[in-house]
Amino acid sequence: MSAFMSFLLLMQYVVSVKAGLVNHVQGTANVAPMEQARQGRPIVTAADGYIEVLLTPGSFLRLGENSEVVLDSVELSNVSLRVIKGPAVIEVIDISRNTPIRVTTGNLTAKITQTGIYRFADGVATVLQGKLESADSKLAYEKGWQPFYQDNYRARKASKIELTSLDVYSQSRSEAIARANYSMAAQIQTTQAYDFWLYAPYIGMYTYIPRANFRSPYGHRYYGAGGGGYVARSNGSSTSSGGSSGGSGGTTAPTPPPNTGGGNSGGGGGGAAPAVTVSTPAGQQSTPATYIESKNSPVGATQ
Repeated sequence: MSAFMSFLLLMQYVVSVKAGLVNHVQGTANVAPMEQARQGRPIVTAADGYIEVLLTPGSFLRLGENSEVVLDSVELSNVSLRVIKGPAVIEVIDISRNTPIRVTTGNLTAKITQTGIYRFADGVATVLQGKLESADSKLAYEKGWQPFYQDNYRARKASKIELTSLDVYSQSRSEAIARANYSMAAQIQTTQAYDFWLYAPYIGMYTYIPRANFRSPYGHRYYGAGGGGYVARSNGSSTSSGGSSGGSGGTTAPTPPPNTGGGNSGGGGGGAAPAVTVSTPAGQQSTPATYIESKNSPVGATQ
């Protein structure tokens, strides 16, 4: 069966267009890969656990060890979450100011409205890349600042930001998803002018397909579908004729924790992925193929 026919077959199965799909689990957690995290239900990791959750297309929530997060709203136009304990990192490749991601940790509530990498733990946010806003949009904090709330919004400039195991996991996952984008984007021809998630069956996880070429804050390139900026060659090489936008750069990280690329349960590696089942918010069971929606899409995804 050709790759295109396989893609058409997979397109028959559409997953609910909500934030909260678990894309990867490493170690011990209370959720499984391809499970739709429920609104209001805690997502928890143990001492050896890491989790990646899809938020809006182009944004990823990643939890570290001994962490707990609650999704208060899974509507893509109004995503909000609380970091109850432990660290969490959110990577944003693209986002609209009209649909910010609201994050609460301790007494601090902040809004993510720009591309970047943001770490949250114990009532403090750390801007690793990008710019974070206060909940009332009156204050903004750039790279290297750590806002918190103590009777009012306050912030301190970090003299040095140490990489944590969660930062390493997040960077490794970003690289894995970019590789999946590289393999899938060349197979798709579409005129859709919005971003979407696409299930990569031979890798066993979702990747991000933007409406145009982008770079992630970690410096990885993401190719749009059918946008003319990606040229696949028979020898496996490629060239990019289109421009890219979004963040660039990033930090060189030490060796990631074991299994972050493929994981013991979430995907990566060669060969066809085993059939998996998704639990949608309505409780229905579905084979995953595409998870499509965007700030630019007026309606939910249908095929």
